[in-house]
Amino acid sequence: MLFSLRRWTGIVAPAIVLVSLFGSVAGAQDANSALFVTVQNPITSDVATRIENQINARVNEKNEERRVWIVVLDFNPDGKPAATTNFGPCSDLAKFLSSPKMAGVKTIGFVHAPVTGHTVLPVLACKEVVMSKAGALGPVVVEGVPPLEASEQVAYKTRFNRDDRWPIVQKMFDPNVALVKGVTKEGAPRYADANTPDSLKQVVGAAPVNGVQDNQVASYPAPVARAVELASGTAENRREIAELFGLPPLRDDPLAGRTPDAYQWALKGDVDGAMKESVNRVIRDVRKRKGNVLILVLSCGGTDLEAARGLADDLVKAQSGDDALLIIGFVPESAPDAAAVVALGCSEIVMTKPKGAEGEAKEADFGNFERYTKSAKPSAVAAERQSLRDFAEQRGYPGVLFEGMLNRDLEVVRAEGEGNNRNKRKLMTRSEFETEQKASPGQWKQGRVVKQPGKRLELSATLAAELGVARLTVPTTSVDEVCSAYGLGKAKSPDPGWLDKFAEFLRIPAVTVILVMIGFIGLILELKVPGLTVPGIVAAVCFIMVFWSQSRFSGEMFVLALLLFLLGLVLIGLEIFVLPGFGVCGISGVLFMLAGLGLVTLERFPQTWEEAVPLGVRISTYLFAMMGAMVAAFVIARFLPQVPYANRMMLNPPSDQANAVESQLPGASAAAELLGAIGASTTPLRPAGVVRFGEKFVDVVSDGGFIPSGTRVQVIAVEGTRIVVKEV
Repeated sequence: MLFSLRRWTGIVAPAIVLVSLFGSVAGAQDANSALFVTVQNPITSDVATRIENQINARVNEKNEERRVWIVVLDFNPDGKPAATTNFGPCSDLAKFLSSPKMAGVKTIGFVHAPVTGHTVLPVLACKEVVMSKAGALGPVVVEGVPPLEASEQVAYKTRFNRDDRWPIVQKMFDPNVALVKGVTKEGAPRYADANTPDSLKQVVGAAPVNGVQDNQVASYPAPVARAVELASGTAENRREIAELFGLPPLRDDPLAGRTPDAYQWALKGDVDGAMKESVNRVIRDVRKRKGNVLILVLSCGGTDLEAARGLADDLVKAQSGDDALLIIGFVPESAPDAAAVVALGCSEIVMTKPKGAEGEAKEADFGNFERYTKSAKPSAVAAERQSLRDFAEQRGYPGVLFEGMLNRDLEVVRAEGEGNNRNKRKLMTRSEFETEQKASPGQWKQGRVVKQPGKRLELSATLAAELGVARLTVPTTSVDEVCSAYGLGKAKSPDPGWLDKFAEFLRIPAVTVILVMIGFIGLILELKVPGLTVPGIVAAVCFIMVFWSQSRFSGEMFVLALLLFLLGLVLIGLEIFVLPGFGVCGISGVLFMLAGLGLVTLERFPQTWEEAVPLGVRISTYLFAMMGAMVAAFVIARFLPQVPYANRMMLNPPSDQANAVESQLPGASAAAELLGAIGASTTPLRPAGVVRFGEKFVDVVSDGGFIPSGTRVQVIAVEGTRIVVKEV
């Protein structure tokens, strides 16, 4: 009796300690204490060392917000088969995962494709194994892996550390094992090798195991692995793993054990292609400075979700590779529309949740897509809704939340597992929940209703943290609070270069309008005042700066805008130099130039009336700028001859006709009287210039080409005060 009591104590006490340990961990730590680790294939010494450093850094983290108690190891990167023929690195990784320092950490091995060779060993060292439908574990002995030596078999048995299931593992490298299942004398399930008498006598009622073939090494697909108790659950992706264990979204840790070096950058205004290029330059600069943490302050918005998705994809790419960045999306006040999409591309999201009396400060909010849904077509909203849900699920977030942000009629509930799935949590639509209840009665019960039908979902900082969208919250809008929460030093500011700063300055709307106005003044002066070259150069520089700064450096819209602008210049040139008068060509040229200037500020061609309104506003602004430029140009042309030094740029009439400078231009009736008159040009006509008719000096334009000074000309057309002449 005493022996039985001691034996019972020896069996139950450690179990109670482990249960208490994990129970206290789950109770003491929040849901954010989980780490997702990608195990590269094949496992090398460098891979094993990197994983050990990465896990140690987070397990021993002094900052409570960053410390982890659950580690999920993905043994099939990108869903591809994994196999390692070298025993040493796999043994080192398995030894670390089963070491005493990891006793308080729950390790979960995720197998979602075939895992063979010695890669099986660290999988067996995990405390839990989760497999997908495509997952399979074993065999160990494959091409390139010879039969295991005695020492290697001991390593497998030690790391697995389950005598009652050891024949299951043995079958993966020894084809002579005849796997059977029975029970011990105490009634506990146990596996045995029917070909080994000592093993077989430990079980009663031995029976063959379905799915396992005799005389060959075993490979356990997910159903068989669950049946033989190698796998404790099934999941198709990291999101389902999170739901299975009640964890937050699982994403890789880009730092991988490196010492953090933080930088910060604020995103302001509407998200567009220019912002995308700017952030990419910032990322390059941070990497150049050997930084590995980038805090993006999301004070932006906009309705261009396509540009936002492009930026988010770039952020995802920046979180991989040898110089991967941990990108923290910080929402100090609000992340509407495009800003929410950008946030999904970040490694983690942090939001402001002020402390103090209620009403003193407002929590940050996330995911208000009201502006986008009002401006986009219903078909575009529907397509974006599915795209956003898919992207959110790829990033480990509950996709149904983001679908609810774009669908007013959707109802979202929080389902809670029952029975053996008590820890499982999952967000579903009402229809999905009802379908699950019918398919699996007694597996789910309804928790809180996250979103009521009839309104779009918008997450406060509190709700975002509760649902796992926000990694954590901070009490103020200061970036220093984010750095403190992550245990970082003061974040530095990257320097993407003066060229980027200059382009940002030129993209300020007021600066763009001023450049356009100066450009038109220079263009009009070049055509109005003969002999000037500086205004033409200034006009060219201004228009080049406008197109360069607004170009986004890529895209078909820029090409279209540039072609329209150049076409406008050509038409105006034809009107002035070839065709007398100012008719269709001139008006069309002006309109084409304005259209080009308006389109170059857009990322894509307007699809709806709401999107076309900003284009109309821009074109109207540039039209008024051009009208102001015309007034300014005529004023400058009128008074330029009296400006010291500046008048040297002009070609004046001969000195003996100085009184002509003081003569007035003829009115419409006086100009009509000159029709057919013959005079002599006193300045070159390029095509504008001055012609002497008797004692009068009159401003005229040629009917096309250049006419030298001193040439006889005849008036061939009079349109108001505009006098057209030709050489005779």
